[in-house]
Amino acid sequence: MRRSRTTFFINTAAIALTLCLLLWLGYREYHIYSLGGQIAEAQKQIDTNNSQNKEALRLSKQFADEQQKLAEAVAFHYFPISPTEYLTLMGQILPKEISIESIDARMGDPNSASFVLRGLVAGTPDQASGLASSYVDLLRANTRLGSVFDPITLTNLNRDSRNGFLTFEIIFKVKSGLKEKK
Repeated sequence: MRRSRTTFFINTAAIALTLCLLLWLGYREYHIYSLGGQIAEAQKQIDTNNSQNKEALRLSKQFADEQQKLAEAVAFHYFPISPTEYLTLMGQILPKEISIESIDARMGDPNSASFVLRGLVAGTPDQASGLASSYVDLLRANTRLGSVFDPITLTNLNRDSRNGFLTFEIIFKVKSGLKEKK
């Protein structure tokens, strides 16, 4: 009889242990299943928010572009000299031996704004070189240009083989610290 009691307790303990392990395994499987559902729900939420996120990014980029345009317009408005005034001054100071081919205004960034003037000078190489240098001195001596630009630099002086004139390039850098039109 003793043996049957021992066998009974061993079998009962084994069955209890097996049931505990099966319950623990079932709980773990249910937990894994529950996590899978949460992952699927989170992925659905991510997919839903993804289109909203793309739209928000598109609108943010559009806003940044418009903000940049507005900043350029404000910088243009508060530029110390208008392109019209600049052209008028160039026309008033221009000697007859010099012709202007192009003017490039770089007004986007007020801290590094500049005008680039390109043109031709008539005469022999020595005369043309002297005329270009005296033109730069004349530009520097102008009170309005001197109050807005520093330095005014002759950066390029070359012989144009097509027509025999001398080509030049003058860079007008806006003085730092100028904020309003005068």
